[in-house]
Parts: sequence; structure tokens; C-alpha cells
Amino acid sequence: MSHLLIEIGLRLLKAAAAAVLGLIVYAVVVALGHPGGAELALLSWLSGAAFILLVETGPL
Repeated sequence: MSHLLIEIGLRLLKAAAAAVLGLIVYAVVVALGHPGGAELALLSWLSGAAFILLVETGPL
């Protein structure tokens, strides 16, 4: 049971890390003058998630 809880915690941690990276991307894009919105927020979160997947799997 503890392995299941650890796995759930790791998956939630990855989602939180993607949200933090997405927030950084969102803030940078809005600071550059683009209008913010729900679509930009979702795209920023997806870009954070994609970055985490790329770093996690890596080409090597």
C-alpha cells in the first residue's frame, strides 16, 4: 500500500512541477505583451509538462 501512495505522490509532484514551470512561461509571455487568458494558461501548463517529459526520458 505504501508503494501506491508513493507513486501517487510522485505523479502529483510532477503535475505540480509542470504547473510551476507553466506559471513561469505564462508570466514571461504576458510580460512580453501578449494578452493572458485561459488558452495561454493551458498551453503554458502543457509546455511545462512536455519539458518534464523530455527531461525525464532524455535522449541518452
